[in-house]
Amino acid sequence: MDPARVARFGTLRQLEIFLSVAEHSSMARAAEELHLSQSAVSVQVGKLADAVGMPLHEVIGKQLVLTDAGREVEAAAQAVFEALRRLDERVDGLRGLTAGRLRISVVTTAKYFLPRILGPFCREYPGIDVSFHVGNRAQIIDRLDAHRDDLYIFNDLPRDLDIRSHRFLPNPLAVIASSKHPLAGRRGLRWEDLAGEKFLMREEGSGTFNAIRRHLEANGHRLGKTMTIESNEAIKYAVVENMGITILSAYVLADAVGHDLVQLRVQGFPILSDWHVVYPNTRSQSPVAERFVDFVLRKGPDVLPIEKLEKQVEQALLKV
Repeated sequence: MDPARVARFGTLRQLEIFLSVAEHSSMARAAEELHLSQSAVSVQVGKLADAVGMPLHEVIGKQLVLTDAGREVEAAAQAVFEALRRLDERVDGLRGLTAGRLRISVVTTAKYFLPRILGPFCREYPGIDVSFHVGNRAQIIDRLDAHRDDLYIFNDLPRDLDIRSHRFLPNPLAVIASSKHPLAGRRGLRWEDLAGEKFLMREEGSGTFNAIRRHLEANGHRLGKTMTIESNEAIKYAVVENMGITILSAYVLADAVGHDLVQLRVQGFPILSDWHVVYPNTRSQSPVAERFVDFVLRKGPDVLPIEKLEKQVEQALLKV
C-alpha cells in the first residue's frame, strides 16, 4: 500500500487514543485510562481527524458521539490492532507460549469463581498477561459483539449472536435467606410459603433474572414483592441484614464467610443451569485463548468447590 495513503489515516498511537475515546465516549476517561492529560488526548484526536479530513466526533449536550467517519475509523482501528495482536500471539506461540496476553470478560457472578481458575492457569503459564473485565450481561454482550476480548463467560447464552460455547460448570440458582430468617432450617417448603416475602433481585435482562423468569413461568409461579439491586454483593449484604430473600447462584453461598446466609429448601429449587465459556464463531482463537479454554474444560472442576456446591444442591432437593 502507498505509504502516503497509510499516513493519511494517522499513527498507531493516534488510533489507540481514538479507540479509548470511542470506548468510553469521553476524552477525560480516555486520558485517565492512558495516563495522559485531557489536552494531549484532544490534540491527538484532532490530528487524526485532520489526517482523515473529516470530523470524527461531535458533542451533543454533554455526550461525545462518533460521526459516521468516526465509526468507520473505530472499526478499522480495531481491525488493525487485532491483526497486530494476533501476529504477536502467533510469534509467542512459536516460543512455546512463554508470553502473550489473554483478555476475558465475565458477567458479575463469575467473579466468584474465575480467580480460582486464573490462579492455577497463571502459575502454569507465568509469562502470560491476563486481564478480565466484569460487567452486567448487557455490557458483556456489547463487548462480545464488538470483539473487544478473547473469551467471555456467561450463564445465559446470547441468542442472537454467532458464537461458539463450551459448557464447563454447573450453575445452580438457589433461594437464599439470612440465617436469622424464620424459614431458615425448615424443610419441605413450597413456593406458596414464600408468598409474603420480599425478593431482592438482579436487574431485568441479567442472566440470573432470565433463568428465574423462565423457571417460574414454566411452573406457573410469580414473584411477589421485589426490590431491584444491580449488584450481587449488595444483594448478599441486604439478605444478611434480613431485608428480604433472593435467588442467586449457589457460588454466592460457597464464597460466603461464616454462616450468615443459608439456602432455603424450596420444592423445585435450585434451578439447574450452566456456565459457558464463549467466543465469536467468526474469529480464530489465539494460542493463549485456545490453551485457556482447554485448561478450563480439563481442570476447571478440580480447582473449584464443586463438592460443596453439589452438597448444597442435594440438600436443597430434599423434600423433608
